[in-house]
Amino acid sequence: MLSLDPTTISGNASDDIKRFLADPQTLLNTLMEGGCKTTFAESVVERIVVSEISVVQNATEPSTQEARVVCGIQVADDMVNRLGGLHGGCSSLLVDLCSTMAMAALQMHLSGSPTMAVSQAMHLIFHAPAALGEDLQIINTSISVGERMESGKTEIWSTTRRRLLVTGIHMKMTPTLKHKPTFSDSKL
Repeated sequence: MLSLDPTTISGNASDDIKRFLADPQTLLNTLMEGGCKTTFAESVVERIVVSEISVVQNATEPSTQEARVVCGIQVADDMVNRLGGLHGGCSSLLVDLCSTMAMAALQMHLSGSPTMAVSQAMHLIFHAPAALGEDLQIINTSISVGERMESGKTEIWSTTRRRLLVTGIHMKMTPTLKHKPTFSDSKL
């Protein structure tokens, strides 16, 4: 059962950041203009549980900060391929959404609000499969958050088998729409 109580999430992030990111669907609705009523793989998204949100000094460059968001989910029927393993598309969804949470956490810490950005590139490395019923821990770290670009790193671990399953690097950019296309723009 999803809890929006910030005291159920460990880490040093503010209660406002924890409350905002406790429900991944809230993040999607907020960052999409006008919100979105449903999400791709909504049944998966609604089962993601956030367990930690922290903002810490970057160990490599102490003058900068980074956010860490840890999530968990159990592999269920709607997440597997025909062989019964975690589907690559589902892994991509987890990297996309959960790394965005780390980027949003840092943005909120630095400026008070997250910005809307779209995926520019995502690189995934698949290390090992995960079977139906395995518990996953999804560890996300912001790499950089700027005015136009942001990036994050995700590691998906099986806590059941104690092994790394997927590593993902996610790049996002702020979209620029000079002209919103309309029906009259089509060349039918």
